[in-house]
Amino acid sequence: MTHTNDINSLLSQLEELDRSKDYLTIGNKLDSFDSKITDIIKKWISNSRLSNEEINVINLYSKLQLNFVEYYFFESQSTVDNETIIELFRKCLFRAKQINDLKQAVIFIRDKQPSNDNKTEQDEMLIYLIRMLDARSLAYRLCFKDLNPPPRDLNNELNLCLTHDCAKNYFYDMKSNNDAGKNFNISYRHQFFVGCCTFAIALFEENKRIFQNDDKTKYICLLAKYVRIVLSTRKFEENKSFVYCLRGILALLTNCVPTNKWTPIINRALANPNDEDAQEANPFNLELFSFIVIRLLGSETLRNKVIQSDSNDITSLIDVALIFLNKWCDTTEDLTDDSDYTISNDSSSSDEKNQVLRLLRSNELLSHDLHASQIMVPYIDAKYDRVRLMAVSTLSRIMNFKDFQNLQQKKPNMAQDIVKLIFYFIDRAVISQNYQYKGISFELLLRYLLRFLVQDVIKEETIPYISNLVIFAEQRHLNALKILRRISSSTKLTQKLIENLKFDRFLKTTADALFDNDPTMKRITEEIRRNLAPERSKELPISSDAGSRQAFISYSHRDKSQRIAFAKDLDRAGIFTNIWVDENDMRDNIVDTITTAIRQSKAVFVLLSEGYCSSDICRREWEFALKKNIKVYPIIVQEGFKIDTYDWVAFNIAQTLYYKIHRQDELKLLVENLKKDFHEQKNSPKIRTEPPLEATANNQSDTREQFKDKPVAKWTPSDIHNWCEKNNLGKWCEPLAEYHGEALLELNRLLETDANLPHIAHGQDITLIDVVLFKCELQKLLSNRKARVKTAKKKDTVKHRTTNMLTK
Repeated sequence: MTHTNDINSLLSQLEELDRSKDYLTIGNKLDSFDSKITDIIKKWISNSRLSNEEINVINLYSKLQLNFVEYYFFESQSTVDNETIIELFRKCLFRAKQINDLKQAVIFIRDKQPSNDNKTEQDEMLIYLIRMLDARSLAYRLCFKDLNPPPRDLNNELNLCLTHDCAKNYFYDMKSNNDAGKNFNISYRHQFFVGCCTFAIALFEENKRIFQNDDKTKYICLLAKYVRIVLSTRKFEENKSFVYCLRGILALLTNCVPTNKWTPIINRALANPNDEDAQEANPFNLELFSFIVIRLLGSETLRNKVIQSDSNDITSLIDVALIFLNKWCDTTEDLTDDSDYTISNDSSSSDEKNQVLRLLRSNELLSHDLHASQIMVPYIDAKYDRVRLMAVSTLSRIMNFKDFQNLQQKKPNMAQDIVKLIFYFIDRAVISQNYQYKGISFELLLRYLLRFLVQDVIKEETIPYISNLVIFAEQRHLNALKILRRISSSTKLTQKLIENLKFDRFLKTTADALFDNDPTMKRITEEIRRNLAPERSKELPISSDAGSRQAFISYSHRDKSQRIAFAKDLDRAGIFTNIWVDENDMRDNIVDTITTAIRQSKAVFVLLSEGYCSSDICRREWEFALKKNIKVYPIIVQEGFKIDTYDWVAFNIAQTLYYKIHRQDELKLLVENLKKDFHEQKNSPKIRTEPPLEATANNQSDTREQFKDKPVAKWTPSDIHNWCEKNNLGKWCEPLAEYHGEALLELNRLLETDANLPHIAHGQDITLIDVVLFKCELQKLLSNRKARVKTAKKKDTVKHRTTNMLTK
């Protein structure tokens, strides 16, 4: 009787806690029930029958444990310090005695042979233990770095469940049932092995490499097949068991499958749908990604529940599905716009296109009309911030300008809402001790924003937050400075940036002192200043030699192979005397070299791709050419690329004819149009910088000496070349190859101010000493010319006077 009274008393206390919804109190009091819960678990393991009161106690206790953890994951807007929460988790969930009790329960479930009696097979005690294990998995996800010691023994036992015959049989049974078109009957043991164990193992940090070895490939295939089967099932979202098991498997595939091994396999298969060998080796096929986007994330039932936040299980599933897509969208090319400032002759694996990213940006998902971004946008209105974060992260990779246009019809403030949401997350991260929010770091949040800023429509909405970004840049956050650079590349926003006093003070005074010892941040700051400076202050004099016909190729280094092929085709056409490519012609002062090269060119070819449009410097090259009224020829070098993906690309192209390099007929059309534009014959000879071989020595001598008596203002590039060689200034022949006499005189005026000397030394082989020597020789030349002019005038005057005297 006493035992029954004790159980009823415990049950009353648990019911009162459940009604209170006071989760801090619940977390503090749950440990007081440990002793009785341990007795119930031991009794169950010994195969003794539990009373109804004991079942009610462990049912409510396990429910409270899970609800306590889920509250802080899915619903809490509490300002309770994370350390307080972690300490509560450690106190009531990770004590060694309770972890050992659960370990024994896992061993019992794993080794117990299921009975033919269906009621025994679906023993509800399994559900209560699953809740307790899930509570620890979620808590461990929140605080594993601070948990000492971690629950290794329990994890090891759960790990053995993955390779147990029960787990394998459930996977194979699901496959055979699907083939036979039978109904699925998912037992509690099935939920334990397939849903609970996979989720627990996925979140344990030490399991990150469990699928590293080749012998686990077959198991990965089984997991992916399971996901495809479930998502192909009609109304799968109404089956709670399906939802539960999907979450665990997707978490396992996300956290434990190594990207370095599987990304190339996925890329080959998605890029070559007719390659049977590639498809056979790849469990992550088109159908899998399509089902996850269309069937899972596109499910109206699931979406409504997540937005209303009335189901933590479904919210957790959507969260995991978005994280899964984020993982396989990830690429080494992410935001490497700085790579365009570094000339590299090596072709690395990072040049390989991410086919998952391409797939999500297209409308190839099971021939679905909607883009993935249009399916995911509603999740930015979810109540659980982690889902909103993951939706923003995915959208920052795949959302294009056309999507913005379409979605703004339904959500007119789409761009504003996205920027506002990101800064809401950033503010939450800033006030936290670890500079994170919901597990997402502050730096990563800045990167989400940086990805969106390839669209001008987002740049305009970021202007109100410039002062915040300046503060972050002053705190040496590189991504904040990159954001400021990207905004400054839009000429429409120049005035607004200049008018921001905090930003103006940062550029004029603060930045130099802060970044003096940081060359990367110093360089980016200089680029921001150059973007905002008046155009006339950036220019050096250039050659207007009518015989020169240079072409400039603007491209992303990710498209190096396409650039090489295009340059060969262009050279073969024989239309241009020179084809300027950074890899061959770049100098130390990169920006000056590029702008000078563009201004010296008769045509600029922009090689359009995703990589090109993600690069600030590529965009500036294109827009600089437009400002200088230089003919621009857009060339699409990436199959599937659409000009309306980026708002500024569509604006720049406007009515301009563009070409696709992968179509031979369009390449021929380009060459024909170039010939018309430049009135050029296909085999026209190129301008030579030296006399032809058949020229005689006397002819050469005459040619080289012609510059002596010619006024410097009328010198040709050839005269300047010969003067440089004669005066041991051979290093200057190439930098001055396009200069004429007037440009040389203008350069002399610049050299008169010693402060300009370091800026003139812009060649790889040109040193400050070379500049000084050049200045001395040039001034000597001009001084001698002036002296000769004065002497000639005196002689004329004397002669004139003599003549007058004779006349007289």
